[in-house]
Amino acid sequence: MELLVGAVLALTVCCFATIIGFDRDRAFYPTMVIVVASYYILFAVMGGSSRSLMWELVGMSVFLVLSGIGFKVSLWWAAGALAAHGVFDWFHARLIADPGVPVWWPGFCMAFDVVAAAYLAWLLVRSELLPSAIRAPQRTAGLSHRIGPFIRAELLAAADCDERGDFANSFSHLERAHVLGQASTREHVRVHWQMLRWAMHRRQLSESANQVFRIVGAATMTGIGLVPEGNT
Repeated sequence: MELLVGAVLALTVCCFATIIGFDRDRAFYPTMVIVVASYYILFAVMGGSSRSLMWELVGMSVFLVLSGIGFKVSLWWAAGALAAHGVFDWFHARLIADPGVPVWWPGFCMAFDVVAAAYLAWLLVRSELLPSAIRAPQRTAGLSHRIGPFIRAELLAAADCDERGDFANSFSHLERAHVLGQASTREHVRVHWQMLRWAMHRRQLSESANQVFRIVGAATMTGIGLVPEGNT
């Protein structure tokens, strides 16, 4: 019974979203991923199990990342995340002993997830139904080539300040270079590398460690668009 109810509810919600236009916002299905994944957190709290809560948070964090990628890169990731959560529902009891989960929930949630994933996949195949939501944010072609001279100018200005011992203004120029180049993986990594050198020359261990972390983030996350808007 729970399978039928979950499937019908998912189809009803998805059809309603299309009819009224909710799914023309590309955040709709990534948000759905977060919502369905969050219920296990609620059940862990209801069950009063700290161990279950810890493992449920780990599980949710995976789907949180997938939903973010789906929003930033392609809604196919969101469809895949919904389908993957359906698989997670099937194996949940074998993976996590959560006393707060109702016995009917995994089947219900699995049916909901699979139907919602299939519906979204159908929409993506017929992308003309969602012209504004299907397209990922457009990345500007040739960004590194066009913005490069301005970034180099800021880096040269930073080096000049370093030679004069004006370290505060030196870092300000590096921050300006970061603002200009953070949408390009190459330039983003390049600027954080210069910031790391600046911190090491100043013997600022905390800032050096921070820049190492940011270099890794810039190298792995910039290309898929996971850069905070307004980040300086």
